Amino acid sequence: MNTQLTIRNLPEPVNYYLRKKAKLTNKSLNQTIIDELSEKVPDLNKSLSSSLSWFIGSGLDDDTLESLRSEDRLQKEKVARENDLL
Repeated sequence: MNTQLTIRNLPEPVNYYLRKKAKLTNKSLNQTIIDELSEKVPDLNKSLSSSLSWFIGSGLDDDTLESLRSEDRLQKEKVARENDLL
């Protein structure tokens, strides 16, 4: 089923971005908007954690994750020390 939509009050930077992208990719403005929106819609067949994997660190290797954990521990220790000084 196809649905038609009308978009009103589109901010000028969004309009510029969409038109520029359409021109650069040799696609219609309509197809460019469909592509952009389709990238943002979660796959309803995936679990919530799978659909949010881009947000929670998907693609990070173990060394990077360990570095982030280490930095987090250091920051928490620093805050704890600073709170003890107050």
